[in-house]
Amino acid sequence: MLECTATAAAALEEVREQNGFPTEFGVRIYPAQTPDGEVGLGIDFAQPAEGDQVTEQHGTTLIVAPEINDQLSELTLDLVPDPAANGDASPQLVLRPTE
Repeated sequence: MLECTATAAAALEEVREQNGFPTEFGVRIYPAQTPDGEVGLGIDFAQPAEGDQVTEQHGTTLIVAPEINDQLSELTLDLVPDPAANGDASPQLVLRPTE
């Protein structure tokens, strides 16, 4: 099962509130095609679709599409506050191996 750090959960909840998504919406992670045809991950605030795995972590509902559940099962969603380590970059969500 995909895990989520408290830091990432807090950041996602802040974004959800700022954008006015209903509290019953969770963070849904699903396979998405990039403009150049590659497959990546999409993330959105939504209600679960049929077959999705749903967990509650640190006050945030995580929803993972069934097609990618196995691939994400040993990963943790985290937040890197300044990925460039220079004070100029915006925070980014990252996937890390679960410890």
